Amino acid sequence: MPRPRTIVAAAAGAMLALLAGVALYGWTVVNRPGPPFLDPVVVDIPPGYRSEQIVDALIRQGVLSNRPVSLAYLYFSPYRGRLQAGEYQFDEPLDVRAVFEMLATGNVRLHAFTVPEGLRVDQVADRWEAAGFGTRDAFLEAAANAMGQIRRIDPDAVSAEGYLFPETYMFRRAVTAAEAVTAMIGGLEDALARLRETTPEASWPLDVHDMLVMASLVEGEAAHADERPVISSVFHNRLDRNMRMECDPTVIYALVLADQYRGRLLRADLTFDSPYNTYRYAGLPPGPISSPGFDSMRAAIAPGESDFIFFVRTEGGRHAFSRTLAEHNRNVAAYRRMQ
Repeated sequence: MPRPRTIVAAAAGAMLALLAGVALYGWTVVNRPGPPFLDPVVVDIPPGYRSEQIVDALIRQGVLSNRPVSLAYLYFSPYRGRLQAGEYQFDEPLDVRAVFEMLATGNVRLHAFTVPEGLRVDQVADRWEAAGFGTRDAFLEAAANAMGQIRRIDPDAVSAEGYLFPETYMFRRAVTAAEAVTAMIGGLEDALARLRETTPEASWPLDVHDMLVMASLVEGEAAHADERPVISSVFHNRLDRNMRMECDPTVIYALVLADQYRGRLLRADLTFDSPYNTYRYAGLPPGPISSPGFDSMRAAIAPGESDFIFFVRTEGGRHAFSRTLAEHNRNVAAYRRMQ
């Protein structure tokens, strides 16, 4: 008959062996990538989810495969209490540690949001809603509430128009409209910094406010990159002569502000009374009429050398430039004959 001490030792040995086996199994599960999947897997972790709910969501989507081991690892890991809500994309199977590290660092899935050059704020808001980030009204409200940040760039800014820099931004799905607007204004700050690197601000012919206004006019008229400096030269020449800019996009903008634009500019619209109507008032309008891109901003401070004061749009969105009204009228007549 075995002695009691021998029985206890054998039981302890068996328990240690069992624990070692469990530990080895857990270590293997933790360090082994999850089950394979053919396409990327997206998991949305809502705010307020507990650890158990997060693990369950990951298991339902096939990212994790063993609930007890995953929960045990999380409990004793440095990631406990640090998992963040958000939309996560898994392009390939990961081990348990890597999965929790992704959630703890908030490495969420990002979505591209492109702001084309020359859009108004309301048009950006339309794209914002269409992309599924939030409502148009929320975006417009965020833009209106951003004047403090905007006036640090331009104390003379009259609205957010022209200060949401056009480029492609990468946002998480849960981004707020205020965060997006802040990023777009930051994009403008970066563009201004780049502009100052190439052309010191002391040599600019316009201050920041008038430069952005001028750039928005150039953006509204130019369909081809090589014409931006020439169009800018026309507007600068008109400014020097105290002439009216006579820029059609400014009239359209004035009509949009008054909710009177119907998609087509009529001759009668050129008399519409608005400080933005550059057919009625000389000089630059009170503020930008859209968000200009970097090339239009550069053209605004570095116009081409020319003595042109007129231009008319012709085939393919290009322009015919002229120095006199008589020459301009001939260009207009020639274009009309081509139609």
